[in-house]
Amino acid sequence: MKLKLVLAFSFVVVFCFGQSKKSTTMGKTTIEELKMQRYEKDTTARAIVLYEHGNYYINTKEKFKYKFTTDFYFRIKILKKIGFDKATIKIPFYDEEEVHDIQAVTNNLTENNVMHTTSLEKDKIYTKDLSGKWKETYFTLPNIKVGSVIEFRYSLISPYAQIDDWNYQSDIPKLKSDFTAAIIGNYKYNIRLVGNLKLHRDNFRVKNGCFYLPGIATGACGVLEYGMDAVPAFKKEAYMLSQDNYVSRLSFELISNTDVRGQVTNYTKTWKAADKKLETYFLSGQYLKKRYFKENLSSEASLNSENSLERAKQIYKRVQNHYTWNEKYWLNRKVEVKKAFKNKIGSVFEINLSLYFALQAANIESKLVLLSTRNRAIPTKLYPVISEFNYMVVRAVIDNQVYFLDAVNKYLGFGLIQSESLNGEGRVMDFKNGSFWEQIKLSQKTSKTIRLSLLLKDDSFVGDLSIKRTGYFAVHKRVEFNGLSEDDILEDFENNYPNIEVEDVALENLSDNEKVLKETYKITIETDVMGSRRIRLNPFVIGKITENPFKLNKRDYPVDYGYERSKTYLIKLIIPETYKIAKLPKNMGVALPNKGGKIIFNISQKENTINIYLNYSLKKKSYSADEYFYLKQFYKKLINLQDSFIEIERI
Repeated sequence: MKLKLVLAFSFVVVFCFGQSKKSTTMGKTTIEELKMQRYEKDTTARAIVLYEHGNYYINTKEKFKYKFTTDFYFRIKILKKIGFDKATIKIPFYDEEEVHDIQAVTNNLTENNVMHTTSLEKDKIYTKDLSGKWKETYFTLPNIKVGSVIEFRYSLISPYAQIDDWNYQSDIPKLKSDFTAAIIGNYKYNIRLVGNLKLHRDNFRVKNGCFYLPGIATGACGVLEYGMDAVPAFKKEAYMLSQDNYVSRLSFELISNTDVRGQVTNYTKTWKAADKKLETYFLSGQYLKKRYFKENLSSEASLNSENSLERAKQIYKRVQNHYTWNEKYWLNRKVEVKKAFKNKIGSVFEINLSLYFALQAANIESKLVLLSTRNRAIPTKLYPVISEFNYMVVRAVIDNQVYFLDAVNKYLGFGLIQSESLNGEGRVMDFKNGSFWEQIKLSQKTSKTIRLSLLLKDDSFVGDLSIKRTGYFAVHKRVEFNGLSEDDILEDFENNYPNIEVEDVALENLSDNEKVLKETYKITIETDVMGSRRIRLNPFVIGKITENPFKLNKRDYPVDYGYERSKTYLIKLIIPETYKIAKLPKNMGVALPNKGGKIIFNISQKENTINIYLNYSLKKKSYSADEYFYLKQFYKKLINLQDSFIEIERI
């Protein structure tokens, strides 16, 4: 949601007064708040914010004159012992920013219903260095108990005009949350409300006489008052992108600043300007880099194959095997590709830029693609924010087919990228015609097929188990098997499935990422003997889902798997003639709305042979909040099905 307000005034000023009086002061805790025992709207809450307030303005104190200031105030009720973590406060700040005027108290109720206040001592406030130019001031409030109300405030003084986001939602509920500001007229901002919640206070007015330029004129400012009441906690769950995409908050983007001479500085760039900057980062000395990779690969047949796809696959495999990823992404600077190639170790950008130049040297049409990993917010499409990107892949076009390539992970197949980078659309960097957004389409399907052929013998089932994996299921298993011997694999299997005894294991295509990964086991399965005559068996002996990943009554954000997937069971059970089949599960079919997926379960008996077929698939990589209930039911039915038994008895 984008608020209707874009601030743009004509006054250029150096002093501000009045707004600081709106900052909330200490001493607001009441006896009623101390007596509060739980929050009826969320009885699971370990703590609740009773009130929080951020107030932004230009500081008029002599020590901080001309600097941007935000006064923060928080009052939090501790409802459960597991909520004691809310008594540890961490305040990050950047470079020339400063934290001042920290005040903090813990309020408790005595046996006589009297408020007892314990103040934080100044020598219990600490500051430490974080990464880069970031630092952190932190402290823990004293005398914390279940029922305590903590109250603290501080001021963040900054020389930077960018206003930090104000988060209405967090991991605990809030009774009331307010953000107020007085913004001087020579700064222009885009203000957006992110998330699904609506404001309860949405006020903007122009305040005359808010600023003055000594000896010249007075001016107005924009006064903002935005607030929410009864804000629910944001609850994380499986298969979600970064919560930064969904948490309700105010977001401020600095557009421009006008100085005293009327000169305008624009902070929000166009994609045309961003493309030019990124071209300098990535393609500086492009001709020399292409020649470097051509010379280093010229002795290999990969550059000389007439088949473009085969040529591209060989180059991809060469770069993939050449590098070891150093677990780094992008440091927002020029990338030293030749140095990284020589050292055989590199970041995401160094490895995939090497792949790009190698493909270019082999005359394969290719472009760079910028992405953001799933632990970060999806990059905004309104305007370029280069710092939002931290991942790069290569887009190759071969015989009119588009492939997205990523050489960072040695176990990725051609046409797959790291699953952690499947986070919305990618920005294709076409430096000649202008960059554009494109959906990432994968060239391999992700599937798992489990085939069981078992014979009942002496109250145990013996036979063969084979597992075939493609796509990301194969990638993840190859990573898991890396460095393990067959004995290690056998031991891990038996630890995971203690009711299965394994005699032998065979692996196929473990080192060939382009082929189906296959495991074959000779197994013996212990059965569940019911008295002297009846035996029962759960046929889904491995890989079944035992817990529903979806537990919320309502989910306000999408379910995002990253990629489509399918799993299939093919099971054959042979029963001796001395037994008869007493009970079989029922056939079942389930379909998700909008062709989103399905469960197909068929079981049949022919003489003493039982054949079982189960396939369940998720046909979309993302499901809306409206589809959440159906997904939840989908898993419930699948779990119940996979928990069913076959029963046989002696004749």
